[in-house]
Amino acid sequence: MKKFYTIFLLFLLIFNIQEGNAQFTKLFDFEGTATGSYPYGSLFSDGTFMYGMTYGGGVNNIGTIFKIKPDGSDYEKLLDFAGETNGKFPLSSLISDGTYLYGLTQKGGSNDMGVVFKIKHDGSGYEKLLDFAGETNGSYPRGPLIADENYLYGMTQYGGTNDIGTIFKIKHDGSGYEKLLDFAGETNGKYPQSSLLSNGIFLYGMTQMGGTNDMGTIFKIMSDGTGFVKLLDFAGEINGSSPWRSLISDGTYLYGATAYGGTGDMGTIFKIKPDGTEFLKLLDFAGEINGSIPYSTLLLNGTFLYGSTYEGGTNNSGTIFKIKPDGSDYEKLFDFNSTTSGESPFGFLISDETFLYGMTETGGMFLKGVVFKYQYSNTTDIQTLSDNQKDLFYPNPFSFSTTLNTKDILNEATMIMYNQQGQVVKQLSNLSGQTITVYRDNLPNGLYYIHLREGNRIITTNKLIISY
Repeated sequence: MKKFYTIFLLFLLIFNIQEGNAQFTKLFDFEGTATGSYPYGSLFSDGTFMYGMTYGGGVNNIGTIFKIKPDGSDYEKLLDFAGETNGKFPLSSLISDGTYLYGLTQKGGSNDMGVVFKIKHDGSGYEKLLDFAGETNGSYPRGPLIADENYLYGMTQYGGTNDIGTIFKIKHDGSGYEKLLDFAGETNGKYPQSSLLSNGIFLYGMTQMGGTNDMGTIFKIMSDGTGFVKLLDFAGEINGSSPWRSLISDGTYLYGATAYGGTGDMGTIFKIKPDGTEFLKLLDFAGEINGSIPYSTLLLNGTFLYGSTYEGGTNNSGTIFKIKPDGSDYEKLFDFNSTTSGESPFGFLISDETFLYGMTETGGMFLKGVVFKYQYSNTTDIQTLSDNQKDLFYPNPFSFSTTLNTKDILNEATMIMYNQQGQVVKQLSNLSGQTITVYRDNLPNGLYYIHLREGNRIITTNKLIISY
């Protein structure tokens, strides 16, 4: 009886903690062999399923690819990584062109230095596109790929001429590999951990170390490998050190986070112009009160930047937070708490305009990570043009172009299109009238978000899906 009573109290405690924040929902607990374990990367959504990878677990305990619906149902393991044949230990995230998912593994492949691969959304058609080999083409890639119509772009943490990382591109079919840059340390950085960001002309990125102070750099380079410019040397307390994730853009500034540095050496949030000017540290992380070690890429949604921290918060298990792009109005939204909600979110958050979705590296029922969602609202930040201003794009989904017919007349409005990582992928300015046409151009299939502004005011937001 005493044992039953103890278990009953434990159940009540767990239940109350889980229900204590009605906005947070744990969708899935990773178990190990059957489902994977320790997801270091992030989720990708095609509008129906979310796709991701785990670093461990699966039949061979070296990682999996999976999909799951946003309500936590219909989990399916799409692939067990097997080592030499298809890679192992993925640390990044997937992207899609609508037909294939593309990704990287940190190790495995013919040289045990990682691979580039593609696989269909139903788990069929796996193809290894490249075996990393060290000096010639890099080794141990970490950050996600990005894509345009012709190429996939990425970075490796090691390998290249100096064995401290490379930037590369490769065609979607695995041909046309080209090493764009060998990192060299002080002059341009070393050990990149993140993905690149493209504005159509330059690729922007960060390195974890290297630069003048060996604390990391921000750089830009053209997609053909020319025009490299080091935009910033991180320096510790004054501006942060060791950035682990990627930059995002709002069309005017680049935003990012460093895992360390700042006043308490627990990380920072910053912004900087694409030409390297006007650097501003927006926040110093401080541990319990606001989190520490932000490994996550930021997400720009409406008026706020959203993100997570790997540690810190009330339980030192990580946090979800938001902050305005000028550094004001910081708010800690959620404290992670090991078994009840997961622990140590490593990847970035994605959004469907109602929920933030993400994963934790550990914690959950089996202590091997979870998938979660967090409900948030920007309703006070959005002022609609009329009573029925949303969902006015037609067709949607679309393959070539879609048109917005507004209820009211626009005057010098700006339309910004974001992907799920909060990166600006398209911007239209000086819009007037009632009809706006948005062309696909080279954007890959997937879910996107439209923010329509007049001046500094967000008027309305819409969700768009691009598909063939």
